[in-house]
Amino acid sequence: MIPITLPRPLLFIALVLLALFPLTGSTFYIQLGAKILIMAIFALSLDLLVGHTGLVSFGHAAYFGLAAYALALISPKYEAANLWLTLTLSIGIAAFAALIIGFFVLRTTGVYFIMVTLAFAQMLYSVFHDTPLGGGTDGIYINVRPELTIAGFKPLDLENPLQFYYFVLILLIVVYGLLKRILHAPFGRALAGIHLNEQRMRSIGFPTFGYKLGAFVIAGALAGLAGSLAACQFCFVDPALLP
Repeated sequence: MIPITLPRPLLFIALVLLALFPLTGSTFYIQLGAKILIMAIFALSLDLLVGHTGLVSFGHAAYFGLAAYALALISPKYEAANLWLTLTLSIGIAAFAALIIGFFVLRTTGVYFIMVTLAFAQMLYSVFHDTPLGGGTDGIYINVRPELTIAGFKPLDLENPLQFYYFVLILLIVVYGLLKRILHAPFGRALAGIHLNEQRMRSIGFPTFGYKLGAFVIAGALAGLAGSLAACQFCFVDPALLP
């Protein structure tokens, strides 16, 4: 379990080090740092599901890969897509997939839950690997990265590794803050109770299925955010992102 509440001095030091890191490294290390931050967002999404709700999923990467493919398929071939539109749509698609899959898999428990989540992930893998939709093993290239423009002004250039790094860092901070807020709210307390003893929570009147489904969808959406950012960084997606 990743601790969501850390001492403020430690958080401040970590934030300062992350903010200063790009100023001392080469482009390679800036890009590597951005990749690590993206995977940190994915790790936080998985921790909500496994560490705080007690749902061990072997198919969580499917939402990462699904959002990456969604961004690649939504993006125009020879022009830049709108950043916020593509991010929102790809995250929404991942969240919707988590809602549908979660509705079925959360009716199982234990090792059955683990295997069913893996089965759904393999189904999505087959869709993109064995059909023309995902380009097969060759994957799909994103020829032009999405861009953000406001009244003709371009405040963010994803082609610039330094700007992309800080954009991902800001999103990581937002995700961390959002999860901290969720886990300290009544919803998060209910998830902690479900993790400790689901039958007891059900016996005192908590609709545990709804709480678990909510956590499943939130985790899927955050995994989708990480997948979208990965697609933006590398401009390439392939089926290896899904299993």
